[in-house]
Amino acid sequence: MSAPLRTGDDLTGVFCPLITPLDHDGALDRPALERHVDRVVAAGDAVMALGTSGELPILPAVVAEEALEVIAAQLDGRTALVCGVGDVGTERTLANVRRAKAAGADVVAVTTPFYYPVGEPEMIAHYLEVAEHSDLPVAIYNIPVNTHLPVTRTVVERVAAHPNVIAIKDSGGDADLMRWLLETRAETGLRVLQGTDEAHATQHWASGIDGYVSGLENLAPGTMLDLADAVRSGDEAAAASAQQRLDTILGVMEHGFWLSVLKEGAALQGIGSGRVSPPLPLLSLTARAHLDEAIATLGSEEAATAHLA
Repeated sequence: MSAPLRTGDDLTGVFCPLITPLDHDGALDRPALERHVDRVVAAGDAVMALGTSGELPILPAVVAEEALEVIAAQLDGRTALVCGVGDVGTERTLANVRRAKAAGADVVAVTTPFYYPVGEPEMIAHYLEVAEHSDLPVAIYNIPVNTHLPVTRTVVERVAAHPNVIAIKDSGGDADLMRWLLETRAETGLRVLQGTDEAHATQHWASGIDGYVSGLENLAPGTMLDLADAVRSGDEAAAASAQQRLDTILGVMEHGFWLSVLKEGAALQGIGSGRVSPPLPLLSLTARAHLDEAIATLGSEEAATAHLA
């Protein structure tokens, strides 16, 4: 298994965008978060805090700040800590950057601004302003399904010229954009991280991506790293086994809101209560039944893999 990334200087490898475990009253479940950090790091993953899986846009500010402090303290420098700081405007984003820096983050992941529609010039200005005033390296975070403002090639070319911008996490699912990002790495100097489409994770690793940020790692820590190692070593059987574990989790995602599935699944594994921040939807009884079965299957697959190893 590859060693986990320990600094933010070179964003490569696998990152688990941590869920934020809450108790039944909506407060941070600190012990659950500490346990979750430990199991993710033990599996070889680096960590992203307060990303989309971490509910940054919807968490109460006090809970988000507490979660970041707990994660940073529990990591204690064992791996890199990427922190989501995306917000609706530039000044709010910079305030999030300062909090991330104070907590001990290594890199900040910056979405396009959202809520108000802006064009390419405004997006470019936003990123350059953040990059110029951030004391931490910046990763562009493209997630248009949530921001409704996709990062374009023009935005990437202009923003990548700033020396403080080191990577892009693309969760847009645009195959043409991903191909272009990989082809132009020599010119942009950006590390390219895939952030979605785990059904084709084997092909993405084979294409030469620098890293993967996968929410599925919350339920199966180390699986994406196993897949990366298998692809790089040419072990087709091991790659197929790891991909199957990912597919098991993906299968149940069809039965409910993906984040509710992740958090309920983690609760079945002893992490948190399964609560999502309101008004995010709870799982139906049917979805819970599918999830119970999937988590049991996942445990059996992991046990079989460990036995073969």
